Amino acid sequence: MLLTAVDYHDLTSYDRYKMSGHALDWLNQPNTFKTYQGLTKTELEEDTEPYQGLLSELFRLNLTPVSKEIRFQDLGSVLKLSHCLTRKVRSGPGYFYFRNVASAGALYPFETYLATFNVHDLEQGLYHHSAADQSIAQLRKGDFCDTVASEAHFECEDQLAVVFFLTALFFRSSWKYRDRAFRYHLLDTGHLCENLALALKSEKLKFEISYDFDDSITNELLMIDSNKEVCLAIVGVFGDKIPIDENRISFKPPSIDLKKFSICAQEEKRYPTINEIYSITSIKRDGKKKDLIRPESLVSTSPGRPVRLALFRDTPELINYNQALLQRRSRRNFVRKPISSNIFSWLLSLLRKGITFCHENISWQHFLSIGVLIADVDGIVPGFYLIEPHKGDLLLVRSGLLTEDMAHICLDQMWLSNCSCHFVFLADLSALEEQFGPRSYRYAMLETGRLGQLLYLTSESLGFGCCGIGAFYDSEAREFLNLRSSVRLLYLVGLGPLTKAFV
Repeated sequence: MLLTAVDYHDLTSYDRYKMSGHALDWLNQPNTFKTYQGLTKTELEEDTEPYQGLLSELFRLNLTPVSKEIRFQDLGSVLKLSHCLTRKVRSGPGYFYFRNVASAGALYPFETYLATFNVHDLEQGLYHHSAADQSIAQLRKGDFCDTVASEAHFECEDQLAVVFFLTALFFRSSWKYRDRAFRYHLLDTGHLCENLALALKSEKLKFEISYDFDDSITNELLMIDSNKEVCLAIVGVFGDKIPIDENRISFKPPSIDLKKFSICAQEEKRYPTINEIYSITSIKRDGKKKDLIRPESLVSTSPGRPVRLALFRDTPELINYNQALLQRRSRRNFVRKPISSNIFSWLLSLLRKGITFCHENISWQHFLSIGVLIADVDGIVPGFYLIEPHKGDLLLVRSGLLTEDMAHICLDQMWLSNCSCHFVFLADLSALEEQFGPRSYRYAMLETGRLGQLLYLTSESLGFGCCGIGAFYDSEAREFLNLRSSVRLLYLVGLGPLTKAFV
């Protein structure tokens, strides 16, 4: 029986000498597209003036989102940017579809729902977004704005116009990863959440992300089977204030049983550990706001003197934000070449700015530390460094060329040894749980996924390759990185130049 989120993380750790392989049931492979058959669909409209700027420009002050009228076109643009198909290749009797969102094993457990309260040319109600054909299906009619606002605990006092709900279907990932799959449910939903946040920024829409809500009430509002599919994140978008319509339609029950659509395979095997950790992480404790995590507190050795990076001289992006989204891939054809100090400084600067309007007390710097294993960066001695959150200085933990050893720890995926650097996301799960309760595990993993997706897009914009790794021998990683006993590696992202760019 699990008692804490740390118990779950340790229970699902990989051990080189205790791994038991299992065959995938290809005849029972989950469907990666959810379709609500029998419901009316509406095709999303193309934005006539899409954002054509650079990814880095989305973090500049002059693009601060504002409350404004939201049109159906705006909504369509946001949904397409957050989750779309980018390419298809023949795979057996059918096709495999590439997407602009990273996902462990290309299983894509996430789904997007939206409740509309004030969108021009779109009826109030609850909708499901289909990335397969870029349409929305209306699930229920009516307005439940007050319920959502109270459940999501949004801090913004402006009027809600749209609320996005990001869910995960358990069996899509557990089909391959079994009990460990809940890690990927969180990381992958974080990937999607970052895409959604950047899309909202590109439309200059004011929004707020919430990981705190009543799970059972939210799942029931969405009419999903919470034994199979659950909501993990909510994003509220705020528009112009409008007079409250006294005759507005209350939320109507659906005309058909919607929960049956949470089934994604013919025969779904249930993994009770996943349902148990989901239930455990429903518990939240209101901890006091704390300072940013001191990265040196996560390692068992004293880091060396800070290495101050020079400010980047110019923006090194080769393609714009839209192009980076469409070209995003998990790439592995790395070649050992150095990254310039200018590019590396720019990467760190953008990563440290990766706070996209969450509640202030769950910004990633309060839950995570980021380290980097540097192999080939001009002017920086190879080694494992922690990134100081205030100034972005590098704190040396261990010197040496370490990427090959780390590739062995990552289930012997030796192509990782050719990366110029590995970004590693670390958290003291015991300390977080003590202060904020078991739900802090979701905060840490979701925020990690968001930052991982940002690294994918920044790498793509540079013509580099990038690949996220959630599979590694956990204890070996902790020992290799000199982490304290309560600290865990959550995710690793390798990046660097490729043998051929954009392939």
